[in-house]
Amino acid sequence: MRPAMRTFLRLLVSVSLLMAPVFAAAGGVARIRLEGAIHKVTEEYVLRALSEAAAQKADVVLLVIDTPGGFVSSVEEIQRAILQSPVPVVAYVSPVNARAASGGALVALSCDLIAMAPGTTIGSAHPVSALPFNLPTAPPKSPGEGRDKEGREPPSRPTGEEIMLDKILNDLSAHARTLAEHRGRSPEVYEKMLRESVSLTEKEAMAQGAIELVARGEEEVFAYLESRPLRRFDGTEVNLTLGKTPEVRDLLPTLRQRLFSGLANPNLTLVLLLVGVIGLYAEFKAPGLILPGVAGGICILLFAMSTQLLPINAVGLLLILLGIAFLLLELKVASYGILGAGGVVSLLVGSLLLYRNSPIPELKVSLLVVLPIVLVFAAILLFLVTLAVRAFRNPVVTGEEGMVGMEGVVRERITPPAPGKVFLFGEYWNAVCDRPVEAGSKIRVIGREGMTLRVAPLEEGG
Repeated sequence: MRPAMRTFLRLLVSVSLLMAPVFAAAGGVARIRLEGAIHKVTEEYVLRALSEAAAQKADVVLLVIDTPGGFVSSVEEIQRAILQSPVPVVAYVSPVNARAASGGALVALSCDLIAMAPGTTIGSAHPVSALPFNLPTAPPKSPGEGRDKEGREPPSRPTGEEIMLDKILNDLSAHARTLAEHRGRSPEVYEKMLRESVSLTEKEAMAQGAIELVARGEEEVFAYLESRPLRRFDGTEVNLTLGKTPEVRDLLPTLRQRLFSGLANPNLTLVLLLVGVIGLYAEFKAPGLILPGVAGGICILLFAMSTQLLPINAVGLLLILLGIAFLLLELKVASYGILGAGGVVSLLVGSLLLYRNSPIPELKVSLLVVLPIVLVFAAILLFLVTLAVRAFRNPVVTGEEGMVGMEGVVRERITPPAPGKVFLFGEYWNAVCDRPVEAGSKIRVIGREGMTLRVAPLEEGG
């Protein structure tokens, strides 16, 4: 081995040995931001960040929360990861006007300490159905069956969906009560958040024993952590020494996670679906354009990926496809606008139903967004179909008669009697003229002899 290479390797090993203790004892605060709706991508990000914080041997994880909630399954996975984290996790509802609503309140409840900034809220954790359809009720009784002695009808039976929601609510309530008891917080308050959708300000939450601290900034949170031991879920106490200005490292989502998180926007996925349909339709009607087909295929694939993140309602999707079919038929069937109107209505209703099973409004399609999208989509699709129908109905022109009168441009100079090259109708042709014609001049076809055109300068041809 050369001396220079040997020296370089020794230097590399020395630097690695010097840096190893630094990385091994990173310490400090690892900050994770739980923002927006909670779904599969959020779950993946938080779980990865918690593992990364443990690998970096962080002193504490600061989970900054501002979320309207999300899917119960993802919330439960995040809760499980927080409870099993070897690094203490502190929830901080921030900044001003932030909220830990619905599933966000349950995530905060799992943390070793909850702090809230002024002007924030926590609560409204009542679960919402995410079932793809309504479960059936119990079979109805015959008329008069079940009436009491005074002839009064028995109370109506709950639907299958109501029974399922009640089971989910009871399970979540029991889980919240036991977490609150272990954390030294008020189990009654958290049960009200679930059963009665109670939402509390930071002052109300502090007064009712739902949180431990109201802090105007992260510095106050760190100071509080240094002033007393932090009690973990298993009962052990941890004394943190963070210093006046602890090192705070942001654990950010990966590029793939940011991309997938964008696909969890129902308004965006609806646009992807409609644009994909337009692109594929344009490619099928005019093969070879390439761009519409590629763009349409990508949009459809991205929409398909989004279905793994958001619950798609089958009826809504079928109504969208039915609306597209109605719009296509409108230009081929004399329906006097009935099919067109039906197509627009079907698209609109289908778009609104597409994500009706989402647990929070942020994961549903907005009428103010979907209405202009549907109208623009219908207009574009009708325009494209109109062009296609016109092209289909135009008679196909071939032979000498079809080419006479066409205009083109000379590409190679015509020098009689030798032919030159002209370009017309997307093709190059040999052409002759009774006098020289310079390249770039415009010509008109006046005849055809086999594969050679007879042309005249445009000013003479007409």
